[in-house]
Amino acid sequence: MAIRPTSSRVTSAASTRVSAVSTAITAPPAGLGKGDSGPKVKQLQDGLVKLGYLTKAQAATGPGTFGSLTEGAVKKFQAANKLPTTGFYGEQTAAALKKALGKPPVQTPPTQPGKFTKPAVISAPSPNADSRNGTDIDTIVLHHTGSNNGRGDLAWMRNPQSKVSANYMLDTDGKIYQIVGDEKRAWHAGKAELHGVPTDVNARSIGIEIVNDGSGKTPFTDAQYKALTQLVGYLKQEYKVPANNILGHKDVAVPKGRKDDPAENFDWNRLRKGIGG
Repeated sequence: MAIRPTSSRVTSAASTRVSAVSTAITAPPAGLGKGDSGPKVKQLQDGLVKLGYLTKAQAATGPGTFGSLTEGAVKKFQAANKLPTTGFYGEQTAAALKKALGKPPVQTPPTQPGKFTKPAVISAPSPNADSRNGTDIDTIVLHHTGSNNGRGDLAWMRNPQSKVSANYMLDTDGKIYQIVGDEKRAWHAGKAELHGVPTDVNARSIGIEIVNDGSGKTPFTDAQYKALTQLVGYLKQEYKVPANNILGHKDVAVPKGRKDDPAENFDWNRLRKGIGG
């Protein structure tokens, strides 16, 4: 008589494991395009939402329907993975999605509450920088790159002819590239002012470029928000940057309206909550 409850517990545990496996988000088979509908399209949308290329709200407008939003998300995923941006979910895109969904989540190093360590960065030095001439860092300026092509954006900021750069660039997968050392003056803000007072913003700031086309429709990825929170939290702490000096390019550019980055869909509340103000 004691065997039946044990068997029941084993069955229940097995069912739980099966359920957990069955609810895992996986890549659907290739061969989906605009106009298709059904559970495979819903599976594709779930994968794109998990990776940050489609928001839950966007997916909810047409669950299981391959419309313009899903096509746009597929194109963004293709661009981020250096694939032809056709918007069609073919064999190459399916293989890339399967690989991306199979990766373990990025683990950030443990820190003490309210303390940040510098996140891992990839060195990609640019010649487009000069001296801060002794100016202390007291500002952080966020930008969007204006495209979804991280490789191209990085190459442009490292090209001497571009005459532009930033201290850091965050790609869509959360990788952080250090283009100009913190001690150097990167060329990112142009003619600018701080809280209405004309000043050399480049000399006193850290510039961070976030790979995003700036349309206001392309989501900033979850990986970008996590990496940005760690990076900005560290920089704020390291250089004692006041919370009101963590700004977007649109907040410092002169004349007003000259710049609009980061795009209107950038979640400032998420960042400020993550860094503690």
